[in-house]
Amino acid sequence: MRTLKKIQLLLLLLFPILMQAQDIEAAYQQLKSKLEGPALKISGALHASLLSNYSNTDIRRVDPFAWRLNGQLNFDFYGVKVPVSLLMSSRSTVFNYQLPAYHFVGISPSYKWAKLHLGNSNVNFSPYVFAGQSFSGVGAEFSPGIWRVKAIQGTLQRADLNALRQLHDLDLPFSRQAWGVQGGVDSGKEKLLLSILKAKDHPRGARADSISLNPMENLVVGLNGRKQISPILYLDIDYAWSFLTRNTDSPIRATGSSHWLALGLLPFRHSTGSYKALKTSIGVKTNFGHIEVHHEKIDPGYRSLGTLFFNDDLENITISSTLSAFKKKLKIAAHLGIQRNNLSGFESNSQNRWIGTLNASFLASQKLNLNANYSNFSATNRLRFSNDPLQVLDSIKLVLVNQQLSLSGNYRIDETGTSSLSAQFSAQQANSIENEEVQRDQQNSYYMGQVSYMQQIGPHPITLNASLLINSFTGSQGQNTGISPSLSLVIPLKEDKIKWTTSGSYLHQMAEGFKSTKVFNWQNRMSFKWSKKQQLSVQAGLIVRASGQAIAPASFIESRGRVSYSWRF
Repeated sequence: MRTLKKIQLLLLLLFPILMQAQDIEAAYQQLKSKLEGPALKISGALHASLLSNYSNTDIRRVDPFAWRLNGQLNFDFYGVKVPVSLLMSSRSTVFNYQLPAYHFVGISPSYKWAKLHLGNSNVNFSPYVFAGQSFSGVGAEFSPGIWRVKAIQGTLQRADLNALRQLHDLDLPFSRQAWGVQGGVDSGKEKLLLSILKAKDHPRGARADSISLNPMENLVVGLNGRKQISPILYLDIDYAWSFLTRNTDSPIRATGSSHWLALGLLPFRHSTGSYKALKTSIGVKTNFGHIEVHHEKIDPGYRSLGTLFFNDDLENITISSTLSAFKKKLKIAAHLGIQRNNLSGFESNSQNRWIGTLNASFLASQKLNLNANYSNFSATNRLRFSNDPLQVLDSIKLVLVNQQLSLSGNYRIDETGTSSLSAQFSAQQANSIENEEVQRDQQNSYYMGQVSYMQQIGPHPITLNASLLINSFTGSQGQNTGISPSLSLVIPLKEDKIKWTTSGSYLHQMAEGFKSTKVFNWQNRMSFKWSKKQQLSVQAGLIVRASGQAIAPASFIESRGRVSYSWRF
């Protein structure tokens, strides 16, 4: 027994050394296999397009010519991966908006758990701090083991989405510079990450007096965590505190008015405010589904310059669940919640709304698949004439109820799947209720139905698609009905190296009190694939609209063309 215990103790002491030896051996074999192969591997893709447009009207929706170029290049040098991305475009006009010419070039070399970003790239911290937009500069990501570190410094691509409503040119008068750091641990089931983002606008030159845009400065501190309470129970927390200066030209406040959490990184001005956002989720996950309860609260005025868009002044309490039954042939997802605004009580109106959705999919057989979706949306808006609690005034209670139902199904007619039939139907109804009474003149309903048929013919199958779409809208202005049949053919030629796609659709729109409108759309596309890596496609289309209405453009003829080239290597 003593000898056995000594052997066990010796093995216990040697176990870390043996495991380390195995790791060294595995790393050696991996390095040897890489050295025996080619030192440099290059792969990627390139796609270029030339677009043309012609219209017989004076109202031009897009430019007559435009071009696009995008590519991806991947280098692999003994395991060090270096992807390079490229995106370029000509300056163009779309619906009276001047889209600037742009070019984005980014390179992100990586090796094992380390990645470097140079040029244009994307790195996400959290939805409340930095997410959803790219930056031009330098960034890095490190993930050794459970440790996580991210860092970025550069120029954000856009300064303010709201400026799209004020400018006809997307080139904004500010250059928004930003830096950010995120660090912590993440084991997959549990994590704790701390984020800091600092952004500031720098004028690009003289600002136009007609543009009501002020340079801003922002500091956001965020905390993101997950705790696995039990094998099936978990808790998620996402918290952020934003210090936002809405005008950096405003004077600085008196000494001592800053907040300790700002870390001295942001001077407090008269236009500086602090705002918080918090989302907490607790969930249970099992083999047959999961259920989650969410609570989200965003202060009025909350904003991060590291996100493109944000809804503020709201509180959400929601519950969601997904379940499966009958050997996962039936899947159900449900969501129910309540949302309110005017958290500070200073707004002239408050709103409460209920929202509920139900999604179900059922695999009835190997040939038949059914789907159903229902949502019941209601919003309550109480308008008050005064915020003075000592002044008693009446208020108006407005309720909007929106119900939507959609059904769809797909049926494979034969076992090989060469022919199928699909159908879908949706109905939507909205009612406005004022002081508990339904406003009959504010009701509207929308119905849509579509039937589609697909058939493949021949050994090199010609694919035929035919569909019929009918929609109807009824509102306070009357009824509007549209009928649209369509037909498309995909014809392979010369052993699938050449493929011709032609499609045509016809729309007949009828509205009460107006003359009917007819629209014919014909598209043709010829693609040439002379190798597995190269492909050329030529596309031409014609749109003809005929209408007796006086609203311009009542009738027009428009042709569109596109030549595209793709190369994978």
